Amino acid sequence: MRLDNTRTSGQIRTRRGLALLIATGVGVGSLLLGTVPAHANATTKHVASDGQSVEFKTSDSSHDVRGDITFTVKADGNWKIDAKATNPRPAGRNVHWICDLSWDASDVRHSTGRKWVPRKSTRTLTAEAYDPFIQADFATIVARGTADCDIVIG
Repeated sequence: MRLDNTRTSGQIRTRRGLALLIATGVGVGSLLLGTVPAHANATTKHVASDGQSVEFKTSDSSHDVRGDITFTVKADGNWKIDAKATNPRPAGRNVHWICDLSWDASDVRHSTGRKWVPRKSTRTLTAEAYDPFIQADFATIVARGTADCDIVIG
């Protein structure tokens, strides 16, 4: 049984519902297609003059803890992370850096160990090792490689 016997209110409700559905679809679509992820940050890439190493440099922040990082990969497969973390907050934080190196359909992830950064201080974080995938595809990394490095709290 209908409470309203006029067809106008039903049509208005249908139009409002359709408008709401379209607005929701447009909002979700723009969110999925147009928004840059929160963790994305600009990374510069520099190939050494001898072509034997590539440096990726960037900076990042999370929960007010910020820092700069240099992620270096070499033709012999060795990689190194040199980073800093500055904690301006009144409480100390555990911090580490993660770098995702991508080329074509491949990617590898390397990170520093966690380090305690006391309140209102700066700490240096480093890590280095050998990666056979970097050595095998170094020419491709030089040509098309990208890196995304993020500071992680906790």
